[in-house]
Amino acid sequence: MLKQISDYLFMGSLLILLISIFVVTGSRGMTNSSNATGATTDLQMDHDHKKIMEKQDTMLSKLLKSYLFWIPIVGIIVSIILSKITL
Repeated sequence: MLKQISDYLFMGSLLILLISIFVVTGSRGMTNSSNATGATTDLQMDHDHKKIMEKQDTMLSKLLKSYLFWIPIVGIIVSIILSKITL
């Protein structure tokens, strides 16, 4: 019984974690917002790289500050502890 609760808690927490990643990051993810078509020069790639890195840093900081991210992490840890107790 406790193992089944642990399994459901793990799967639910994992699902909420995935949903929270999409919600907090605005479902932009790793899309390239560059309007360049065809071959790009090294200078354009350098500027785009800096812009992408800044965008990813802000998305990561938003994600780590969100309760919607940490609640599933705690749920996953609790489910692992519950599964160790049932052994």
